[in-house]
Amino acid sequence: MTIFKTTALAATIALGAISATAEDFPERPINLIAPFNAGGGTDLLLRGFAPHFAEAVGGDVFVSNMAGGSGTVAAGALAGQRPDGYQLGYFSITVSTIQPQIKDVPYNIDSWSPICSVAASPTLLFANADSPFNTAEDVVAAVKAEPGKYIFGSSGPGAMTHLTTVAAFAGLGILDDLKHLPFQGSGPALQAMAAGTIQFFGDTEILMTRGDFKPLMVFNDERLANYPDVPTAAEVGIEAPLNELYLWGGLFAPAGTDPAVVEKLSTSCEAAVNSDGFQEFAAQTSTVLNYRNAADFEAFYRAQYGSNAAIIEAAGL
Repeated sequence: MTIFKTTALAATIALGAISATAEDFPERPINLIAPFNAGGGTDLLLRGFAPHFAEAVGGDVFVSNMAGGSGTVAAGALAGQRPDGYQLGYFSITVSTIQPQIKDVPYNIDSWSPICSVAASPTLLFANADSPFNTAEDVVAAVKAEPGKYIFGSSGPGAMTHLTTVAAFAGLGILDDLKHLPFQGSGPALQAMAAGTIQFFGDTEILMTRGDFKPLMVFNDERLANYPDVPTAAEVGIEAPLNELYLWGGLFAPAGTDPAVVEKLSTSCEAAVNSDGFQEFAAQTSTVLNYRNAADFEAFYRAQYGSNAAIIEAAGL
């Protein structure tokens, strides 16, 4: 476990036992929970973000991993924590808005005090660089020629990686001819991809570039600057609402967190996102940053919760 320490001077501690306020918050380390295994996209982003967040909030910050249930184990655990601002989860679109609508989990739309959004990246469908698949047409031809032979992986049922592959293959009309092998996180799935256990995976650009993989399509409204020759999902014939999928994520605290503490965490998040160090990290990892403050993020999150019901239905989940 790595603790990221601020370089700011420690705040003066008032005499006597008093309750924490936003003015003297934080008085102890803040735990940023990654709901997947180490090595996945969420874990990598959060560890890149943590030292800059620590500097901005004026305290110590550490990252912990709690994998399981496609992120729902960590979310369920956080929902039951004291709403004091010291336990925050970095949850994606899937953990916060999709899993509660497809599983019986101990949290719902009202379980959180949203803090800030940090990133939003389109997903891509990709294969091993040495595979025979170079286009969507290649995939369709191979799968139809040998139904049941090919396997696509995901970081867990209902995760965005699962939705991406389902959207791709359902949109291409071949979903029933492939097998699905879920993993606990993108890290293990990419290892299986490199080993040839699975042939297809869907994730963000940051994850795809960590291995010897090639993209087949991007679920964005336009082609990516780094991959101008890779078509969008719409260009290969995948129709809305399955043609655009974005893996957004942000910080959530348990519902009932002091609004003043939420505000301090939110402004610290903004400073961290805009810091030179995190901007450099984002540029190096092709992370698309998208900050929203607490109020804007809560409105966005609630809207997403409703609109993603349509994606869930379209993906057959």
